[in-house]
Amino acid sequence: MNPREEIASQLAQFLSEEILAGAGDIDHDQNLLLDGVIDSLGMLRLVGFIEVSLSLKVSPDQFTIENFRSINVISDYVVKNRNLEPQ
Repeated sequence: MNPREEIASQLAQFLSEEILAGAGDIDHDQNLLLDGVIDSLGMLRLVGFIEVSLSLKVSPDQFTIENFRSINVISDYVVKNRNLEPQ
């Protein structure tokens, strides 16, 4: 599994277990906000998960719909920005 797929899997598992309380799977291209999968509080929880579990600090200016629209978009954002961070 490549890094993007691994991150997408972790995000999907978090969303399913913690946000949807195990209510089902999420299509990785589904629009999380527009389709009502997650609300603003859930998004904040998701950012917390990304910062702690995926070791990426999300700056306020990066917390946008363009970066957090779907699981695949978030995965791309994490992979791209992890590579930019100093090691």
